[in-house]
Amino acid sequence: MKASVNKPLLYLSCIGLAALAYGVVDVIIHRAGGTNLGSYVPWGMGVVMYLLFVGFSAGGLLVSALTELFGYRQLKPLGGLATYAALVAEVCAGIAIASDLGRYERMFNFVLSPSLTSPMFWMFVFFGGVLVVSLLKALAFARGDEGQAVLWSWVTIPVGLCFYFTNGFFFSVLTGHGLWSGPVVPLLFVAAALVCGVALVCSLAWWSRTDWDAAVLLSGVVLRLLVVFAILEGVWLWINWQGGRVETTAALANLAAGPGAWAFWGLHVVAGVVLPLILLPQCRNNPALAAWACLFILAGFAGARWAFVVPAQSVAMLPGLETAWQHPRLLLTYLPSLAEWCMAAGVSGLALFGFVMGPRLFPGLYGTTPQPSQAR
Repeated sequence: MKASVNKPLLYLSCIGLAALAYGVVDVIIHRAGGTNLGSYVPWGMGVVMYLLFVGFSAGGLLVSALTELFGYRQLKPLGGLATYAALVAEVCAGIAIASDLGRYERMFNFVLSPSLTSPMFWMFVFFGGVLVVSLLKALAFARGDEGQAVLWSWVTIPVGLCFYFTNGFFFSVLTGHGLWSGPVVPLLFVAAALVCGVALVCSLAWWSRTDWDAAVLLSGVVLRLLVVFAILEGVWLWINWQGGRVETTAALANLAAGPGAWAFWGLHVVAGVVLPLILLPQCRNNPALAAWACLFILAGFAGARWAFVVPAQSVAMLPGLETAWQHPRLLLTYLPSLAEWCMAAGVSGLALFGFVMGPRLFPGLYGTTPQPSQAR
């Protein structure tokens, strides 16, 4: 019997797909001209959405590590689901960052004119590596080939770790914006990705009724990782504050009390960290509560990524730079354009469509027979 489809969520995802179509057409016609990006704020919603979905894709890595390295055999039924979630998130991340370039064909410049000393080149290499390995692992799960699934699970671990580390390393060497640079940033990126990736798998395991016991077990892992992430983020902020660089202090002030402070305090700190830290310890034998706590983490991560990317660019790299020249593209303020909002809604809708239709289209990736629908 085919799995049922949640029609309200399906209709919502279709609205998102329509927005995605608008965003893609706008990129093709206007390239980067349809965005509100400028010379001082060159990275906006596209980079935010890329980092958001890159984090969501880390569930496949952590479930593989937990089952193969640490012996959590109870999580094996979630292997296919975690791999599928990683694939969907990777595709969405790729669309978001390709749109941010303004010309989709520029993605291939990493291959056509490679620079081995560029962190961005290695990000592209490992991005492709994670995508290919996840695809091969998903095929193994779908065919029920346990040997191949184990093999690709082992390959996922080093490739995935390198990918999430290089994303953080890329920002850590950008010394022009002091808030981004520093040795803690790569570790912060890895921890953030693991928290979000496993939170997504936990939520999907409950929603699809794949394995509620595994979902509850996974919620304990989410709690520990969230504590590690919160400590690392606190260390990152403290080091930047103690460093005393004028532009870094100004970026921190902008983060804490600027126009986008609501995203940091309300969405990230309160909804994405504090609330889950209260709910997750109470999730024993309650997979629904565990899933909702994880959904708060996912929503909060959107605020965290916005707070990481935008406020740092809203501070002039040189004192008085904002008054040296006057032009609409030479502003330190940034608000996404309609096309950028459509792209953000579009990749979110694409992910929602993939997760809603996943149990129907790829039942072999959802492990054991779905459990009864009564509440627990």
